[in-house]
Amino acid sequence: MDEPVPLQEGAASAPAAPHIEPEPPEWQPRAAWVGARQLTGAAAFFLLSFVFAYFYLKSLNVGHKWVIGHVSPPIGWGVAIAAVLVVSAVLLRLAVGRPARALPLSLAALVLSLVSVLLQCLEYTTLGFGPASGGYASVFVGWTAFQAVGTLGCAYWIEVQVATLWRRAREGSAWAGAQSAPEAADGALLAANLEACSFFWGFYVFVAFAAFVILYLIGT
Repeated sequence: MDEPVPLQEGAASAPAAPHIEPEPPEWQPRAAWVGARQLTGAAAFFLLSFVFAYFYLKSLNVGHKWVIGHVSPPIGWGVAIAAVLVVSAVLLRLAVGRPARALPLSLAALVLSLVSVLLQCLEYTTLGFGPASGGYASVFVGWTAFQAVGTLGCAYWIEVQVATLWRRAREGSAWAGAQSAPEAADGALLAANLEACSFFWGFYVFVAFAAFVILYLIGT
C-alpha cells in the first residue's frame, strides 16, 4: 500500500473551488420579485404569533387576568395610525410603473411611514395602562411596539428606493424607454426593486390594519 504523500508547507488541504460564473444581469429583477415573496412568508409567521397570542390568551383568560383594571385603547390614535399606513402603502403601489411620478409618490410614502411611527410613540404617552395590565395589555403593547420597529425597517427599504430614484432623476437617466442595453437593464432592476418593496410594504400594512381591527375594534 502506497504511503500518503505529505503536503508541502503552505499548500491547501483541498483543491481550489471551481470558477463560478456570475449571475446573469437579467436574473436580478426576478430575484427581487422572488425575494420579496419569501420575505413576506417569513414575516407572516412572525406577525401571526401576535394574532395567536391575542385569541389564545383571550379564550383561556387564566385567572381572569385577560384585563386587569381599566384598559381602554384610544381608538382615535388607532384610526390615525391605520389611515396613515394605508395611504402610504397605496402611494408606494401607485409609484410602481409610473416613472414620471415614482419619486414624489415614493417620497410621500416614506414620510407617511415615519409619521405612523411618530404617532405610535405619541399614543404611548396617552395610554392609561401598561403591559402588566393583563393579557390584552401585554399583547397590545408588544404588537404595536414590534409593528413600529418593523415599520422603521420598511421605511429604510423605501428610502433606498427614493434615493435611487432621486439619483437617476439627478443624472437625467431614463427609467423607461432607455436606448442602451445597460440603461434598460438598470431600469428593469429599479422597477423590480420598487415593486418588491411595494409588495412587502402592502402586506405589512395589511397586517397592521388587521392589528387595528383586532386591538381597537374587537378590543378587550
